[in-house]
Amino acid sequence: MPVAQPKRVAVFAMHGTAAPEAEPAALRPDAQAALERALELIAARSPEIACPILDRALAAGTITAAERAELLHEIVGAPAPPRSSLGAAAQRLRSQIRATIARAAPGLARPLLDEAVAARRLTPSQEMRILHRLGRGQLRSVSFST
Repeated sequence: MPVAQPKRVAVFAMHGTAAPEAEPAALRPDAQAALERALELIAARSPEIACPILDRALAAGTITAAERAELLHEIVGAPAPPRSSLGAAAQRLRSQIRATIARAAPGLARPLLDEAVAARRLTPSQEMRILHRLGRGQLRSVSFST
């Protein structure tokens, strides 16, 4: 008589908000300094990444000039102006810009980190941890108000 195999049932449920990701392990001071330099570089390059997206949305009539100005203001990290209540399209655009910057972040940071590895201020494994962190979108210096 054949032995019955137990059935496997997968249940996926979410209640409320998703559990926060575990805080990444702390970096050594040299690695933390390299990450800070990389974040500064990404922050400086963010407007040139975002402006074409904003300009296309403005030209298409998806967002208003005021929404474009507010989003650009958030991207450059200036103190937030009084909130003008972004429309749904502008909020979706904000998410798109965040994702675009997050995707670009490792590529922007790699030359800087490669230089730090070559100068032995950073180990290759530290570089990979930083690139992984950037690739997961952990860009606290390039944050948007919500």
